[in-house]
Amino acid sequence: MFEHFIFLFYLLIFTSSVIGYGFIFSKAISNNFLSLNLGYQGLLGFFFLTLVSIITSFFFPHNFTHNILIHIVGLSSFLFFINKLKKIDQIKSLIVIFFILILGVYVFKNHDDFPYYHLTYALNLSENGYSVGLGNFSHGFRTISSLFYIHSIFYMPLIEFYLFHLGPFLILLFFNFVILFLLFNNFENKKINFLYFFSLLSLIFVDIVFYRLSEHGTDRSSQILLLLIFILFFEILLYEESFKKVSNKLYLLTIIIFLAASIKVIYYLYLILIPILLFKKKIFKKFILSKNYILIGFTFLFLSLNLLMSYFNTGCLVYPAPKTCFESKEWSISKDEVKGLSIHYEWWAKAGGGPNYKADMDPKEYVKNFNWLANWIDRHFFNKVSDTLLGIILISIILFYSIKYSSQKKIVNNKYNLNINKKSLLLIYFIPIIFFIEWFLNHPAMRYGGFVLFALPIFIYSARKMDQFNIDKKKIYKITTFFVILTFVVFNSRNLIRINKEIDFYGYNVFKSPFFYVDQNVETVLLDNFEGYKVYSIKNGSYCWAAKTPCSNSKSVRIKDFLWMKMFYKKSE
Repeated sequence: MFEHFIFLFYLLIFTSSVIGYGFIFSKAISNNFLSLNLGYQGLLGFFFLTLVSIITSFFFPHNFTHNILIHIVGLSSFLFFINKLKKIDQIKSLIVIFFILILGVYVFKNHDDFPYYHLTYALNLSENGYSVGLGNFSHGFRTISSLFYIHSIFYMPLIEFYLFHLGPFLILLFFNFVILFLLFNNFENKKINFLYFFSLLSLIFVDIVFYRLSEHGTDRSSQILLLLIFILFFEILLYEESFKKVSNKLYLLTIIIFLAASIKVIYYLYLILIPILLFKKKIFKKFILSKNYILIGFTFLFLSLNLLMSYFNTGCLVYPAPKTCFESKEWSISKDEVKGLSIHYEWWAKAGGGPNYKADMDPKEYVKNFNWLANWIDRHFFNKVSDTLLGIILISIILFYSIKYSSQKKIVNNKYNLNINKKSLLLIYFIPIIFFIEWFLNHPAMRYGGFVLFALPIFIYSARKMDQFNIDKKKIYKITTFFVILTFVVFNSRNLIRINKEIDFYGYNVFKSPFFYVDQNVETVLLDNFEGYKVYSIKNGSYCWAAKTPCSNSKSVRIKDFLWMKMFYKKSE
């Protein structure tokens, strides 16, 4: 019972602290940002706290003392701004959503990469702080994610590392709050429009398809943010507002893109949406000349730190892009290895291999000229893509016909209806399709954005069709309430089934302890001892899990000084 109390206590503390940092960040940028709802404040706090975590990791380990101070500041900010801004009603709503979704965070078995490097990376930051050359430990340490850094500041007394899977839950929680707030606000203002239906479809999709938080890793959380990116994009593109409101939303959109990209680097591609909006809204010069130096400074610092961390991990500014690599550095991964792994990642994404199979063709040839297509269709489309696609279509059809059968007639003159010119209409289809083509040609695995990129055109089409119906406000309220409740029921039902399977298969005693499984029998060997600073490797087993850090999969790693930090390099054979 005590462990359950500690688990819930820290869940509430961390959630509040993250939102508190959102208020601090909003205040630093603009007072206008303070009016954003608690869901957006949470996402802004996630962004800012990640930035704080990365910077402090260069100088301090994220131990109990460091993290207690971090969360005292976050909680103080949360209490101050909640009282000052009179957001008590939003707090009540957030608590309700928090407890509706809380089953998702009860996990026994995490995803396969968790013991390999997710847990170890964050724990190393907590116990030792940042070190140069981490990419020499294993392939996993070469691709950084903001989730590892924010998880490292969830290392606290009594709970220790047992909430190092909390990041995806917070993303899901804040996303749900943002969408439900948008639906409620649009409903109150009688804006039952394209954006309303697209947002409702997105909520249903995320909570049903992405219900299993233990499988999110660094992939699905960023895809949840991708849906929010397109909601903001459509909101700016399709509806006329003052420059001030458009400007604020553009800044918010920029931050959400940076946040998604910090979790998974491929989402930097979506920064192209910003200039598209600036030229479409004819505000490029006016926006660029706006005096928002603080926000520009934050985003520039965030991008610079991402590039710097990648460089310090691997010797590459963008890993695994060989042209961005500097092979001369002592900790650098060789360009030949980077090239080989770049092909390997593409080969894997195009279904060239998996746990129980491997294509006969050489990987370099396999990835060329659609040689991979037939195998991809056989191995990946059926059934990973096809099952998801069926779910997307089913969600759209059920909601569409529920709206259609409740409607009276076509709307003639509704100022909130999606009545746009052909250029804008082409944009809302063309841009997602361009991103889909890029995904399909280069990294066509569902984990790299495929879930959302398949959903977008279908949801856009369905939402446009639903936007054309004239429905009584009371009926819209009933339909929306029904589908939101049904979505939450499905989310919790699927998680109850998952937990029951974990109880039966793994012996997960969730009633005794809510903590996830960690292999406590990992034995390590000492690789090097440099002035009392030690690095270990695995003696038995294949993963470091929560063994003493720093823990390397490679046996050839050694330590030396680098500036005020430590640096890991591979000894010459």
